[in-house]
Amino acid sequence: MTTVTRFRRHICAIASVVIAASLCASVATAQQTIDGVTADGALYRFLVPSSWNGQLVVYAHGYVSAGDPIALPNTPIEQAAFQVITSQGFAVAMSSYAENGWAVKNGAQTTHQLRGLFAARVSNPTRTYLVGTSEGGLITLDLTEGFPGQYDGTLAICGVVGGTPLHFQHFGDGRVLFDYFFPGVLPGDLLHMPNLDFSPGSPTYTVVANSLIAGLFAPGQPTLQFANVAGLPGSNVNEIIFSGLTLVAGYTAINELLQRTNGHNFYDNTKTVYSGSANDAALNAGVRRYSANQAGVNYVAHYYDPNGHLRIPTLTLHTTQDPTVAFSQEAHYAAVVAGANASNFLVQQSVNRYGHCNVKPEEILNSFQGLFLWVNYGITPPSGDVTVP
Repeated sequence: MTTVTRFRRHICAIASVVIAASLCASVATAQQTIDGVTADGALYRFLVPSSWNGQLVVYAHGYVSAGDPIALPNTPIEQAAFQVITSQGFAVAMSSYAENGWAVKNGAQTTHQLRGLFAARVSNPTRTYLVGTSEGGLITLDLTEGFPGQYDGTLAICGVVGGTPLHFQHFGDGRVLFDYFFPGVLPGDLLHMPNLDFSPGSPTYTVVANSLIAGLFAPGQPTLQFANVAGLPGSNVNEIIFSGLTLVAGYTAINELLQRTNGHNFYDNTKTVYSGSANDAALNAGVRRYSANQAGVNYVAHYYDPNGHLRIPTLTLHTTQDPTVAFSQEAHYAAVVAGANASNFLVQQSVNRYGHCNVKPEEILNSFQGLFLWVNYGITPPSGDVTVP
């Protein structure tokens, strides 16, 4: 019997408690939808099931390209999460944020408003949980660490838990390494990049994909060297190619973040020692180096680099082969939390699968159930692999 199965049976074993009993099965629930707009233009929505249990989930969404229209969260993973949460009797509050891009500052502000808006338009919840995906996972940590008295528990799914500096260090490394192994393929450099369309099928996407494919067969196999040095996840060629495309595409987010820092560089690889190539000495001598500006460093640290000062139950769920938000961020955050002497407030769960936010509804439900029991009954959920076959 797996740890998850034992834990799920333990949940049902305490079904004599009315609220906990509702967690033992998912049922279709009628719900009321309440929409609104904040003063700064952020859209918000409340989903209130007819059998509302009095508790609220405040949801923070992931990265949306800066050029896309402002819209409420509606990706497949989000739809699945909302369905499983409301089916258990919990209400959900969500915001579009007032801006897209790396909107951690505004995302935290607009998400933090939701509980008060919900109390004014519906009712004051008895418990409030934070749930976020990807960039939204980082936003939930910002609120968790900054306002522990206003929330009861947190679930970060495929979250940028390592923080903005570490996340964009990874994307920056991806660009400089790609330029080293595939010189001249992309125009400009890390700090001087035109805003090219990198959507699937676009000319830029296609030329990078073709370069990575050709590099599998070229002398020295530069694609495999790039994958090894950059730490690209993937168990087959297709996954490795997609991981490479995802990493290189990160330059579009770097461009947008540079606008937020008024052009002040936040990336620094002056002391980075790269390894894993066929000739590391040549790589480290030939890769382009960049020195960060303190104003840029300060901005990305402020929005946001987690400090690990947890005071409420916090659970993370992450796929082990995530091409967008490196799974290694989980180990980084665990060390930060340990340094803050708060490890008893952190449980980290993983799903052994490729893909960003590629988790099943059952896995979301299991993790949320675990957080519920931890918050309400002090039952700490299991850590480690919680993959549902």
